[in-house]
Amino acid sequence: MAELRVINSGKKSSALQDAAALTTQLVAGLEKIGLAMKSRTWRREGRAGLGPLQRQVLTLLRSKPGQCAQVSTVANELSVRLPTASEVIATLERKQLLRRRRDMSDGRVVMAQLTAKGNRSCAPSSRMPDRLATAAEALSAPEQVVLLTSLVKVIRSLQEQGEISVARMCVSCRYFRPNQHDNADRPHHCDYINAPFGDRSLRLDCHEYEPASTVQVNEAWANFTGSRTA
Repeated sequence: MAELRVINSGKKSSALQDAAALTTQLVAGLEKIGLAMKSRTWRREGRAGLGPLQRQVLTLLRSKPGQCAQVSTVANELSVRLPTASEVIATLERKQLLRRRRDMSDGRVVMAQLTAKGNRSCAPSSRMPDRLATAAEALSAPEQVVLLTSLVKVIRSLQEQGEISVARMCVSCRYFRPNQHDNADRPHHCDYINAPFGDRSLRLDCHEYEPASTVQVNEAWANFTGSRTA
C-alpha cells in the first residue's frame, strides 16, 4: 500500500513537472513572437520616426469616434502613466500627426485628435502584420479557432492582472450572449447585430464594443468558458 502511494505520488509529481514545462515553453514561444513583431516594427517604422508606443497612440485614436480621445483615456487604455502618454502625445503633435485641444465643455480636459497626416500614417494597409498573418494561415481552420479562443483567455487574464489595456473583446461587451443557441457552429449571440455567431467570429477589437457591467462580464465569462470545461 505504501509502495502504491509512492508510485502515485511520483506520477503526480511528474504530471505537475510536465505541465510546468509546457507552460514555460508556451511563454517562451509567445515571447519570441512578441520580440519578432517588435523588432520588425522598429525596422519598418523606426526609419519613419515612429516608435511602438507612438504607433499605439495613433492606432488607438484612429479607432475612436471623431478620431479623438482624452489624454487620460489614452493613458488608461494603453496602460501607461499619464506623464508618459502626455509626452508621447506632445511628440506626435510636433510631428503634426495629431493636435491637442481643450474640451469645449470642460476646459480642464485635454483632448488629442488625429490630423489627416496622422490618419494616413496608421492606416490599416501600413500596419497590417502580413508576416504574422502568413504564419497564422499555416494553421488549419480548426487550429485557428482554438488559437483565437486561447488568446481571448490569455488576454483576459492579463487584463485582470492589469498588465495590458482594456481590449474591446466580445467577452466583455454588453452585447455578448455566449452559448445562447444550440447550433454548435454558431452558439453565441450578438445583440448589436441581433444574430448568432461562432467562435471563429469572436472579436478581440470591435468598433461596436460597449463595456458590460462587472456582473455581466463575470456571468458571460463563466458561461463562455463553462462549455469548454464541461
